Amino acid sequence: MQLANEDNLRINVLLAQKPYAIRINESTMTLYALTARGDATIQLNPTAKDEQYLRWVRELLSMKVTGSPGGYPVFMKRWTRMGHTHNTLAHMLLLGEPEAIVAVAYAPKITHEIARRAWWAYPTTDIARHLLEHEAVVAGELGKELAEYLLEFLPFEERQLDIVDSVRLCLQGDLVDETTRLGLWKRAKRKNPYYVGFMHGDPQLIPDAKTANEHYTALQTLCVSLEDNPYAAQLLQALSQTGQKWLETLKQALNKPVDQDV
Repeated sequence: MQLANEDNLRINVLLAQKPYAIRINESTMTLYALTARGDATIQLNPTAKDEQYLRWVRELLSMKVTGSPGGYPVFMKRWTRMGHTHNTLAHMLLLGEPEAIVAVAYAPKITHEIARRAWWAYPTTDIARHLLEHEAVVAGELGKELAEYLLEFLPFEERQLDIVDSVRLCLQGDLVDETTRLGLWKRAKRKNPYYVGFMHGDPQLIPDAKTANEHYTALQTLCVSLEDNPYAAQLLQALSQTGQKWLETLKQALNKPVDQDV
């Protein structure tokens, strides 16, 4: 590993400051770090072809963070074997490897702070969607930022399932206001996947004027003695105003299906 002396020194000094996350812009050969004092930048000075040099840089990062130059795969194998996978997330953000950031976003449970660092390190629509699967993220400041990002990119999304997921995730909690929600509903008239996104969210948020079925009140009275019957409960739910809105949305989504996966 023949890193430029200047790069070797600056990276070691940077790591001694205990950064929160590291990312590398391969096109400009620039290393960025998120620190307690803000962003730090190191302009790399390659002594070999860029691809080889970046491999050396990541080996140095891995050696300092994990004790092994093997990078993310070796790191995961070792920590999984030791039973400490839940402790690796913060360390994985320091490897400068996109795959490690993706693994953090896919983790079954992460804190708002870890999510914030991961988003800084790899801000993509895929990362945004996976981070919004976490309640801690939805409830925190990052949630609205991610929702805004997804909504800005939504008109350019090509995969129908990604549209469904983006709409579903943005409708959580108070991530979007009433005006934005109504705007998404209007778009559904032109793009059916938006309807499916609403169906996967809270049915009470469906802005449809549908009312409860005409037989709902009568059946509600008849089913009092069947309150523990799951079938009766499902029937009442379907006939309620919320249920009728959901069923009407399903009907609209099936009118012009655009993708067999949706």
